[in-house]
Amino acid sequence: MKFRWYALIVTAVLAMLLAQAARAQDEDAPPEEGSRPPSEKPAPEDIDFAKSREQAKRVVSSNPNLELPGAVDPDQYRVGPGDILQVSVWGGISRTMTLEVGPEGTVQLPTAGTMKIDGMPLRRVRADIIERLRPEFRGVNIDVRLLRPRRFVVYVTGQVKNPGSIPASGASRVADIVLLAEPMKDASQRHIEVFHRDGTLEIADLGLFLRTASQTLNPWLRDGDVLNIPSASSWIHIKGAVSRPGRYELGSRDSLRTLLMLGGDALPSADTTRALLVRWIDSASSESTWVDMGTVKAGSFNPSLRNGDRFYVYYIPQFQVLDEVSILGEVQRPGGYPIKEGRDRITDIVRAAGGFLPGADLAAIQVRRENLRTQEDPELQRLLRLSRRDLTNSEYEVLQTKLAGQRLEYRIDWARLQSDPNLDVLLLGGDVIRVFRVINSVRVDGQVRHPGILSYRPGLGLNDYVKASGGFSERAWPSKIRVTRSVTGQTFLAKDVTQLDPGDLIWVPEKVDLTFWDQTRTVLTAAAQVATVILAFNSVHR
Repeated sequence: MKFRWYALIVTAVLAMLLAQAARAQDEDAPPEEGSRPPSEKPAPEDIDFAKSREQAKRVVSSNPNLELPGAVDPDQYRVGPGDILQVSVWGGISRTMTLEVGPEGTVQLPTAGTMKIDGMPLRRVRADIIERLRPEFRGVNIDVRLLRPRRFVVYVTGQVKNPGSIPASGASRVADIVLLAEPMKDASQRHIEVFHRDGTLEIADLGLFLRTASQTLNPWLRDGDVLNIPSASSWIHIKGAVSRPGRYELGSRDSLRTLLMLGGDALPSADTTRALLVRWIDSASSESTWVDMGTVKAGSFNPSLRNGDRFYVYYIPQFQVLDEVSILGEVQRPGGYPIKEGRDRITDIVRAAGGFLPGADLAAIQVRRENLRTQEDPELQRLLRLSRRDLTNSEYEVLQTKLAGQRLEYRIDWARLQSDPNLDVLLLGGDVIRVFRVINSVRVDGQVRHPGILSYRPGLGLNDYVKASGGFSERAWPSKIRVTRSVTGQTFLAKDVTQLDPGDLIWVPEKVDLTFWDQTRTVLTAAAQVATVILAFNSVHR
């Protein structure tokens, strides 16, 4: 008897388990075609919000690379098919619902039916959904936010490298798509036509938008928009003292103030009281108007622009121009110093630099003048193209004189300058003064037995330094010894140098080798010249 009851109990338990398994399998299976859901709507508290949260996570993770230019403006963003909204409820209960706008532009609100929101601003959609759900959720807080902007397609035509359809999002603007389409070189940036599906037309001005950052010139895109980019054909110009001088495409509503904005506005060095506006009257004649830029900014003079207009903004003469020179080397405070051209001289800069250091070579102060302010000399260029054989003696002298005038540097003896004020020259901006350390030595090189550098001793002559260098070698040519001055860099024959100075170079050249035939040729040439003179003399006295 007990066994029979146990068998009945076990059978009942197994039947219950099998029934539950069958129901679970039926719930997981997809509904058959033609079947309809139960007519009863679940109560708000029975909605599977955990499944909604998981769906929201899948929606966001399905497009992780969605890029937005910034926060979405609820007054500007228009909701459309594909947008994902999230409804949050908190207070007495906490719930989250995910709503997707269907292809017909509607959403299905739990317990509140269907609601059409296509093309409505996001702020208005939020208010309407909250108002519709308020009777179902009493005593709680409700909020609606955009979880993910929709993706749709727009079409680009005209002067672009990649015409056709381009994917966009509900947060895309005209500039985002135009840049992806890669406009051609002659493409217009200021007359981009945006055709909406409702038949309306907007004009995007990306040229001015990129200069001024005004988003009103870069409108939002809508589902199925067509962007047409024509060729640029009209131009205006701004030149002179502005941040971005150049040529700009003419916009449909451009004025003189717009051109100033495109040019980056006037520089601090601009003469804002006197600018010149040049306008074409017809294809061959123009008119000019002097403009005070203050009246342009105030709006009292702001004419509309036409194709070909030019605006010239001039600089203030010598605006914040400060000339300076540099003094380097053996002075107390080397560096740059401001000067006034026509007033300051070398002595003024030496005084400003604190004077010379004890080791300064005052006999060879170098002044390098970078700013020669000379024009190209055609005569000098002509003489430089000729060889020495093609130059006459007078032309050669002229060439040497002109080359000397082109020298960038010259030397000054401080002792002579103190005694002769005329040597204290006026300085020009960019001049560089170098004061070298004194070189208390003399260099002997060439055909001597021990060439090298010797200590300078006042009163010693050329032969004394040659003797200290071991005397002449067998190949020396004593009559052709040359001395190069350290102060001027000029080279002289030794017989023309009466006194050596520190830093001078003594050069002993090598004697030229003459073969027997060279000597014979020289003797015969001299004899022929003498014979010619004798014959000419005799013919005259016959």
